[in-house]
Amino acid sequence: MVTKSAITLLALAHPRMLATSVTLPLEIIRAAAHASPPSTRPEVSIKLVGKQTETLALADGLSMPVTEDDGKCVPDILLIPAIWRHPRWVLHHHPWQLDVIRRCIDGGSWVCSVGAGSFLLAEAGVLSQGIATTHWHWFDTFETTYPTVSLRRDQLITQHGRIFCVGSVNSIADLMVYLAGQLFSRATATAIENQFSPEIRRRFSPHELGFSSETHQDEKILDVQWLIRSEIKQGIDLLELANSCGMTVRTLNRRFRAATGMTPVYYQHTIRTEEAKALLLNTNLPVAEVGWQVGFRDASVFSRRFKALAGVTPRQYRIAVRGKIFALDPAPN
Repeated sequence: MVTKSAITLLALAHPRMLATSVTLPLEIIRAAAHASPPSTRPEVSIKLVGKQTETLALADGLSMPVTEDDGKCVPDILLIPAIWRHPRWVLHHHPWQLDVIRRCIDGGSWVCSVGAGSFLLAEAGVLSQGIATTHWHWFDTFETTYPTVSLRRDQLITQHGRIFCVGSVNSIADLMVYLAGQLFSRATATAIENQFSPEIRRRFSPHELGFSSETHQDEKILDVQWLIRSEIKQGIDLLELANSCGMTVRTLNRRFRAATGMTPVYYQHTIRTEEAKALLLNTNLPVAEVGWQVGFRDASVFSRRFKALAGVTPRQYRIAVRGKIFALDPAPN
């Protein structure tokens, strides 16, 4: 968690940006600040920046106020919005944005691109030899244009240091919940996740950002993570896991924590919780059976572990995620 008295967000603006790819993350971070305890609540400053101060007209009559970039600001978070149509238009008409990206990277900002916004990151040269994703429509174009960037077609969220790429607007919500945990607290992030429609949060990629992250480079720990995932119902035998990768238990714990930020046991709790969420949403299995399916033989232990990570009990979670089903109008007489 980062303790700060003020948090600054900067969003790059241009006429072809997708407004929701900016407004949704901004609203999540602002809500996270308001959900923080008053004694530690930071001020949140949000600015859309452009080549000049203006009211920017977007599609369908929507307009947004934009402030001219001052050439100096290094925010906590820089947002690169999704782009309507070919991203090459933005690269051609707004090359100044590349300088802002480089400035923020050099200054230590978290930089988050949505959809084809990753083209700007690649064009700025900050993704060389790194990983990225983009909107599925532009996969081939991106891979051909930027061959030194490892395009991950199988992930909707990628991380390269402090640079994040997400493939869709739904995924930027996931990323902002993760960053809320970094900027505020895990409890705040959980509250915001529950507030911003937990029913849309699904496991789209092989990892859950910030929990079972697999973006690190420790191949032996990646193998251990795969073993834990593949045997989700089994309890963890640390000695057996350590022997499987030629380590002592002490070394395994140290390297696992260094790579993922958590212990192997806590890692298993997170993936069991994510699997349980999917079952609670998509099946009618009794709660006790859901717990059994993800490796808990005791329903009360399952409920306690689930609540510790999700903020609510399994039963409360199921009610919440199924609570927005529209009722059909009665058939006419």
